[in-house]
Amino acid sequence: MRLGGILNGMGSKKLIVSLFAAVLLFAALANAAPAPTYADVEQAVVNYTSLQPRQQAVAAIVVKIHEGYHAQSHTPLDSLLIPFEVQIDSAPAFAFYTPVFPPGKNESYKNIDPKKPLNVYTGIVTVYVPLQVKENAAVGPVKISGTLSFQACDDKQCFQPTTIPFSIDTRIEAIGQPVTAQFPQLFKTIDPRWFSDTTASIAPPAPATEKLFGRFELKNNSYVLAFVAAFIAGIIFNAVPCVLPVLPLKAIGFYEVSQHNRAKCLAFGATFSAGLIASFGVLALVVVVYRKVGWGEIYSNPWLNLAIVVILLVMAIGTFGVFTVNLPVGIYNITPRHDTYLGNFLFGILTAILSTPCTFGLFVSLLVWAASQPAVIGATLVMTVGAGMAFPYFLLSAFPELARKFPRTGPWSDLVKQMMAFLLLGSAVFFARRFIVPFTGADTFWWILFAVAVVAGLYLVGRTIKLSPKFSPILIASILAIALIGGVFAAVWDIVQQPYTWTPYSPETLATIEKSHRVAVIDFTATWCSTCQYLEVHTLNGPTVVAAVKKLDVEMLKADLTSSSAPGWKLLNEKADFPAIPFTLVYGPGAAEPIKLNGIYSPEQLIGAIEKAGMKSVAIR
Repeated sequence: MRLGGILNGMGSKKLIVSLFAAVLLFAALANAAPAPTYADVEQAVVNYTSLQPRQQAVAAIVVKIHEGYHAQSHTPLDSLLIPFEVQIDSAPAFAFYTPVFPPGKNESYKNIDPKKPLNVYTGIVTVYVPLQVKENAAVGPVKISGTLSFQACDDKQCFQPTTIPFSIDTRIEAIGQPVTAQFPQLFKTIDPRWFSDTTASIAPPAPATEKLFGRFELKNNSYVLAFVAAFIAGIIFNAVPCVLPVLPLKAIGFYEVSQHNRAKCLAFGATFSAGLIASFGVLALVVVVYRKVGWGEIYSNPWLNLAIVVILLVMAIGTFGVFTVNLPVGIYNITPRHDTYLGNFLFGILTAILSTPCTFGLFVSLLVWAASQPAVIGATLVMTVGAGMAFPYFLLSAFPELARKFPRTGPWSDLVKQMMAFLLLGSAVFFARRFIVPFTGADTFWWILFAVAVVAGLYLVGRTIKLSPKFSPILIASILAIALIGGVFAAVWDIVQQPYTWTPYSPETLATIEKSHRVAVIDFTATWCSTCQYLEVHTLNGPTVVAAVKKLDVEMLKADLTSSSAPGWKLLNEKADFPAIPFTLVYGPGAAEPIKLNGIYSPEQLIGAIEKAGMKSVAIR
């Protein structure tokens, strides 16, 4: 009755308004009171003043838990308790590894449950987050941000979970710029295994998984293996088609000089080697350290390509005897001379330039490894390749007697020179491919190259018959001619026999294929890349690969990088561990990221990538 009287006296509307006002006042007072804090982020930093693409680093988040409180550790003893966690916000410039938490300390609290200890953090807690800067990270300021979440308690009770944000401001520098380590005491306990034993949200390129010669694992600290392999690779480079024509010329040149002054011959050999190694040093700076161009990308410049063709043609004409018939290297009056220091230095540069289109596929693992190392180590490794390549020439200059078996005078000497001239002519035709194909078509070009081999073989037999009527020389010349013509014919036949039609790559074409949930193989190639031709013939056009392509309805795309403006360059720079060719990407519904195949690889590796990308297997092996 009394309540009813009150309600009647005040009026129901006034009572409702009064209650609502009281609620608002209570809420305002509650909001005005500061929420209790249990911990603060004292420091959030990375272990370098700035970072570079592909660099590994560690972020540290230092938390101070206030006195009188503790937090459940990252591994609480009771699964019902909330663990101490770090959440890193997604950042396009970084791949983050699993955070590394400190161990907790077991403590018992009499007012909570003295018989049941808790694993807790107290005082200063430092969490480390290993990270790696992505290959395509843009230069400029960047921020790493995230949150800490934990449950704080005192000696009587536990409170509602708490979340604290943190951020780290740093900067991405261009490769080659100096970066300095900082906070050495804070990061003195960094364990390199954090980068290999933990799982990253996006797996970074790992040189440790690279295989040398298909067998030896190249780890991040495999310095001896890497440098020995680089030296051996350099020696092997002298046998590639791009370089092979100049090796005999240089051997005879050293021998001719040695007839007059053996000490000067050695000095010329050292100068030639210095030019070759210096060229690899320049390549190391622009390709590995500063990454201005990809390995072999210099041939995308048509003027440089044309200059090489002209030099090879002049050398071929000179070696045929048009300029002089006395010395096999008299052509150096027009091209680099063998009997001057400057000529030898320039010839070393020319030899290095000629090697680049033929060699990347042979040491891709070493280049990927070099790119992941500090600039000094990476550049030195590439120069070691140059030292290996120069070694046989230096050996010839020190022991020119090794060239004695080359005929030096007379008609047989002229014949040897002229066959070398055919090698130079064939190389000139190959490097002129980008200029010839628009007029002849791709297949006709290869038959033009075959015609050079036919003329060379017939010339060898004809000249031998003219020089000697004896049966043995003619038989040997005929065998060599048949081997030359037959070998080139087999190679050209394999190249022109295309088992499927290649689709030119474009971003739009790839997007259409991805929407249809089909598998796409993108082959990055160029007219100047001889290892690309080898890969196409022996792997991409292999019978098992062709069967897999047809069975799984794979779209074969070709990204021709002959031109520096080709659309494939952007995709190559974005996806390749090291932007150079040959390189292959396999897209498909079974692969969140395209599967990468670097350099020269086997048909089995490509089929495995196709099966994984298509989430199917093919019984064709």
